Amino acid sequence: MKFTYFLHICFNRKNLFAFALVCLLLSAVQNSFGQIKASVPYKHYNTTDGLPSTQVQGIFEDSKGFIWAITDRGAARFNGYSFQNFTTNDGLVNNNVLLINEDNNGQIWFMCANGDYCYLMNDTIISYKGNSKIKSLLKDKLPGPFYFDDRDTMWVTTFSGIQLFKCYGDSVSEFIPNTTSATQQPTYYLRKVHDKLVALQVGEVTSTNTIHTSDNINYLLEVAGECKLACSVRVSPEQWALAGPGGYVVFNENGNVLAHFNTSPYIFSTLEHDRKGQLWMTNSNGAYLINDYLTGPDVSKVYFEGHFISAMLQDKNGNYWFGDRDNGLFFVPSLDVDIFKEERTTKQNKIVSIQKRGDQIFYSDASGRVFEHLGEQAVAINQQQVPSAVTLDFVPTGKGNFIVGNKPYLISKNSSSFKEITTASTIRRSTNLRNGECAFALADGLAFLDQNEVWREVDRKIYKERSNAVYEDRQQVLWIGSNSGLYKWQQDSVLAIAAVNALKPRIIDLAEWRDQLVIGTRNNGLLFYSAQGVVTLNEESGLLSNSVDCICVENDSHLWIGTASGLQCLTIESLTPLKFSSYIFNSDKGLPSNEVNDIALYKENLYVATNDGLAVMRKPSAFSQNPMARVYLDGISIGNKNIPLSDNISLTYDQNNIQFQFLSLNYRTGNHTSYRYRLVGLHDQWQITTNTSADYWALEPGKYTFEVGSMNEDGIWSESKIVSIRISPHFTNTWWFRILLATVLLSIAAAIVLIIYRSKKRQLLNKLKMAELKQQALNANMNPHFIFNSLNSIQHFINTSRSMEANDYLIDFSKLIRMNLETNQHNEVSLEDELDRLELYLKLEKLRFGDKLQYAIDIRDGLNAYDLSIPPMLLQPYVENAILHGILPGEGKGNVSINVSRSGTSYRVNIQDDGIGIHKSLKLKTTDHQSLAMKMNKERMALLGEQSGEKYSIEVTDLSDVLPNTHGTLVRVELPLGN
Repeated sequence: MKFTYFLHICFNRKNLFAFALVCLLLSAVQNSFGQIKASVPYKHYNTTDGLPSTQVQGIFEDSKGFIWAITDRGAARFNGYSFQNFTTNDGLVNNNVLLINEDNNGQIWFMCANGDYCYLMNDTIISYKGNSKIKSLLKDKLPGPFYFDDRDTMWVTTFSGIQLFKCYGDSVSEFIPNTTSATQQPTYYLRKVHDKLVALQVGEVTSTNTIHTSDNINYLLEVAGECKLACSVRVSPEQWALAGPGGYVVFNENGNVLAHFNTSPYIFSTLEHDRKGQLWMTNSNGAYLINDYLTGPDVSKVYFEGHFISAMLQDKNGNYWFGDRDNGLFFVPSLDVDIFKEERTTKQNKIVSIQKRGDQIFYSDASGRVFEHLGEQAVAINQQQVPSAVTLDFVPTGKGNFIVGNKPYLISKNSSSFKEITTASTIRRSTNLRNGECAFALADGLAFLDQNEVWREVDRKIYKERSNAVYEDRQQVLWIGSNSGLYKWQQDSVLAIAAVNALKPRIIDLAEWRDQLVIGTRNNGLLFYSAQGVVTLNEESGLLSNSVDCICVENDSHLWIGTASGLQCLTIESLTPLKFSSYIFNSDKGLPSNEVNDIALYKENLYVATNDGLAVMRKPSAFSQNPMARVYLDGISIGNKNIPLSDNISLTYDQNNIQFQFLSLNYRTGNHTSYRYRLVGLHDQWQITTNTSADYWALEPGKYTFEVGSMNEDGIWSESKIVSIRISPHFTNTWWFRILLATVLLSIAAAIVLIIYRSKKRQLLNKLKMAELKQQALNANMNPHFIFNSLNSIQHFINTSRSMEANDYLIDFSKLIRMNLETNQHNEVSLEDELDRLELYLKLEKLRFGDKLQYAIDIRDGLNAYDLSIPPMLLQPYVENAILHGILPGEGKGNVSINVSRSGTSYRVNIQDDGIGIHKSLKLKTTDHQSLAMKMNKERMALLGEQSGEKYSIEVTDLSDVLPNTHGTLVRVELPLGN
């Protein structure tokens, strides 16, 4: 009803003028809806992100790279992840912070609205002790800007520009320079620019103004009136600009004023220059990038137009920061990118295709609207959406119209009318051919549009593949990329390219680079095809993604590759071997979306169609990789207790729970910055994370090296920050304690061993002594049979008047008795004495038995019997046994031989007889009696060997066991040679 009433009013004759006015308004609204202005890519930070207030009054970057924002509700320090706020609760003298600066010691200073100064030292805010002195000199005036010279002197002036103070430590004094007139009051505004301190003094702005030097102020410009300058900058090596309420003044090194501008209707805020040397002026209408500072601010590019921009800063990494008096902070990663999109988030912001026609650039969104790019703005050709679902591409025809839509529609540029071409085909990609026709890659084949805009589809019997790309090379050869591979169109037929199709690529886009056909795929990355074969470039070799969406070639020098992960520029030096460098451009650098759908180059601008608008990059060839990101330690905690930062840390054994906090001030990558770290000594493999801490628990004592690095937006790792750590062991695990403990234990063990050894030795000595005593007793008791027989022999010689023989026998017998008695007193005797005694015994036995007994004693190997020792009476029992039990029971004569020879480190005594042998002798024995002397000998030899560790042994062998058909006994006695 309301709309009908509205029409009735409009068509009333009396309201024709009103109707015309309504039409004009509707037309204006429609045209405004069809226009999209360029904007800059940015991130917006406000109180939701942690700012204490959206009223930003200044921006500052400190020497470490932190970004500071000062507001009416405190100061905030930003590290790319979060804001750390400082207010009166933290010691700030007043929450309304007007100015911020840094001294040469890295301390951050604040000037607050109450006129007090304070500074931040080790995260503690300390009030400046000179505040009361400054206030007493100022009386009711408010102090203003302050700067530090190279001697760390703080210079302070007033906002009203009347006084200047020199502060060194707690000392505050007023500085009065020379004035041109005694009646003039000096007006100052001070700012440090590079190594200069610049101030203004009262005087009128004329071309005759000059600069003079006074005390520590290097440059002093004389100007007139209440010119309350906000700041000053150096605009060239020899020229300066000083800002005022409505503009700025430019003067040179000689002090001559070159230009001054003060006609701006907007409230002035700041005057700055970026690191490129460009001059900026900010005011209540935005941030003005001055094209020519001598021409003035009228010819400028305005950023954040309509916003009250209170501050501008370009940080060390080239990012731009803008402070808004009403909306917080704006972070701009690049001013070389313009974004064209509607403010509301809709599918219409998804740009799917870009096309060139002559000197014009057109692009289309997913709904089928076509826009013409006109520098700072884009105008829609058609306001209505194409009624055929999502559009993937469009193409301008030879007549200046457009084919748009999933199902193709013809749009007239002049009337914006729609004409349906066909409903049987689905367009996926299209291109203009050199003969004036258009080619279309269809979901089920191939189609053409001639110069008369007549649609023609290729017979499905010839070609029916699902196609995603169509491209005409320099030789006017048409190539088709499909889900099943690459095809070449020639004379109404297609040829499959086997070398490419063997890789089973899903082809999305095609381009030409030098003599290579560049093939973008969804599964194989990039393929380079030529007559020489196929070369693959994929993620393993450095490609951003194996899923390629679009390709653009820049003068055969650069390849721009669009993916779902951003844009990558490749500069290829060679394909065989593959060698190239790359540059990545993504949302971190200003791309509105990482999903890139199409790319086009025109007049040194790169046009990028993304899922969130069109990006226009100026001079893309000038882009280069950003410097490596810098990472530093933000804190080290031992058991949740912070310790001072150091590159070398010494800890005790119980300080083995360590947490490292690290940070990279990369504001582009922000909270998705990648870090890698490792603890050499525990593991050598890098750990990749987006966290900003690494924890190590229950580390063993030892030496470790912690290394951490960060990745910049180009995927390049920074140099590692290195910290050396030494964890001392518990004293019980130290080498000196272990040596001491080992020494004590060894001493105890040695003592125990010594005690046992001495006890055992004592026991052995006792046994040996007892054995010797028994042996001595046994030796003292000569065989009674031998004595009885010897006496009978003597008696026989006397009775038979053989007195001479009896006398000789008696002499030898007495010698033997005397020798037995003498040797019985010693533990050892020489072998010579023992053999003499043994020979004397054999001689007596020979006298008794006559020819029945033969004997021989032989010393071999050059042994000297005087130098060899032997227990006394050791051999006699075996010789006696050989005579009595070996030879005498035999039928014939018997022989006993005693041989002494060398055996390594020992000497050996062999006592051998040719008697009946041990086995027969045992059979003849009528009792089980064993020779006590032989038993004692074995025991004594065993004790001697155990005591000395040398070889003492006695072996008795029946010769029949060694050599058949032989008889006799062999006794082998082995004794050490000694020294």
